[in-house]
Amino acid sequence: MKIRFDTTSGVSAKDWDCLINVSCSPDDETPDELLSGGWLFDPISTCWYMARSVRVDLAKWEAGKSATKAADHYVWNRINSPNAEDEELLRAYRRERDIMDYRYDTFQEIGEVYFERGEASSGNCWYMTTHCDTVSVYFGPAFTKDGTKTSPGKACWARACQIAKERGSTHLYVYEGYGPTGVYKANSSGFEWWDGARWTDDKNLYLACLREDYKD
Repeated sequence: MKIRFDTTSGVSAKDWDCLINVSCSPDDETPDELLSGGWLFDPISTCWYMARSVRVDLAKWEAGKSATKAADHYVWNRINSPNAEDEELLRAYRRERDIMDYRYDTFQEIGEVYFERGEASSGNCWYMTTHCDTVSVYFGPAFTKDGTKTSPGKACWARACQIAKERGSTHLYVYEGYGPTGVYKANSSGFEWWDGARWTDDKNLYLACLREDYKD
């Protein structure tokens, strides 16, 4: 692979550290190999970037009681592609959380894109996974405002883990999974995160890094 080091983000005036973004263009590496090496796919540039990513070892994963209850609240249906309501829901979700917008079909470059919608009288929820040869990647969730009363995020996460495991994936990686909104995933059995050099299940270190990185 060809690795790039980008220093255009400048220097942290607080610590006088150079801010470096690392990305790569693969040669013959498979998406599975890249994900296992701590790389995540960028659907805008179609390059891969290094991040403190998160994954779950599905051999160790089991849905807890609260996650099972949340997932069972919905009727789940696979959809071929998002409809107009889904698209607007996703745009609103990204605007609220300042997440970049991208074309979902771009992820077909790394695997099969799989959509599911959870439907309930309290509101719908939605998530997407991409299934590679031996692993899967999780995106989401997104949900209607009314759905916030039924733990839709936890429901989508439990459902994605279940489907990925049933499809034979060894791990489920979380796209853009490092941040305060994803702290609850650290309570999942089989939780691991990339510390910059290796995968570790050290939850305390993960939470300490989050507190330091997001203290401002």
